[in-house]
Amino acid sequence: MIQPKLLDRYIANEFWQPLLFGVGIVTGVWFGADQLKLVFSLIMRSGVPMDMALSIIGLHLPAVIVMTIPIGVLLGTLLVFNRLSGDSEIIALRTSGVSFYRIMVAPLLFGVFTSLVSFGINEAIVPVANRAAKKLEFLALYKAEMPAGQTNFTYMERDANMRLQRIYFVDQYLGEKLTNVIIMDFTRSQLVQIIAAAQGWFRHGEWILENGRTYVISGTSDITRILQFDKLRIPGIKNAQKVLDSGNILPTEMNIFELHKYIENLKASHSLSNDILVRYYQKISQPLACLVVALAGAPLGLLGRRSRSNMGLIYSAVIVFLYYVLQSSSGALGEAGRIDPLMAAWMPNIVLGSLGVFILYFKAK
Repeated sequence: MIQPKLLDRYIANEFWQPLLFGVGIVTGVWFGADQLKLVFSLIMRSGVPMDMALSIIGLHLPAVIVMTIPIGVLLGTLLVFNRLSGDSEIIALRTSGVSFYRIMVAPLLFGVFTSLVSFGINEAIVPVANRAAKKLEFLALYKAEMPAGQTNFTYMERDANMRLQRIYFVDQYLGEKLTNVIIMDFTRSQLVQIIAAAQGWFRHGEWILENGRTYVISGTSDITRILQFDKLRIPGIKNAQKVLDSGNILPTEMNIFELHKYIENLKASHSLSNDILVRYYQKISQPLACLVVALAGAPLGLLGRRSRSNMGLIYSAVIVFLYYVLQSSSGALGEAGRIDPLMAAWMPNIVLGSLGVFILYFKAK
């Protein structure tokens, strides 16, 4: 009688070599097709030193690895189960009384482990690396440190019916100081006034603008009055200030907790867009793709029992192509509002998972 733990250890040990091979090859191809262009552009056009250019490329590496880990998992499970089937080891296990569902425990555990690794890299390393890469690229291109605080800030505030209320623009925000502030007021379903100030401050929950003017707009878009002020208090900017305090961090540079807080701030002013929601849901769906492709790849590896690894490679290419086509198309549909953002993020996993369950049921009979 085969011990279950011994069986799991035996199958799991077979995964690592094709996993590392798949991640390494695909990452190398990905870098060769995309990142090397950036290296040559930085060195040849901007005169960036080689070591700095390579550092920038290295900081982009974690994000690429997160994308290629599912490919390595798929390749690993396909090749391993294709080999086990080709060497008749699956038949030997079945005749020894081991059910096919019990054999699937090893790829299940492998998928869970790689999903956790992918999630950890995506949350703990990728955001930090992306921020560092952005700062280093700015230094390489402009020979200066990236300005602290928020720059070129634009925020649209809407009501519950999605009608535009105000547009805020701040040229630079550092500490409590605001520079070159413009506020466009649409509270009467049209532009009614424009407030412009050279500087201002955020204090006690409101903006205090200094040295500015208020332009009153009539219904025909003509300026009817110009009022000059030395100091003007702007209350009700709580949501805009929260988004402003988030700094220059893009959604791709946020971990799941930062992105969740950012989404809540946008929801409060009805300014949330579908692309940010899709990105948020993908924080979970993309790492779990490792589990999905592991469960789908194992039964697929058994389809061509006499073909050994050749069919495994073909199946890998087909599944990888299908996954990324689904990811791109569903993501675009979700961002455009054609389908729900949650469905857009999970559609590739649902399709591949359903395919894997169907083949698993077929092979277990």
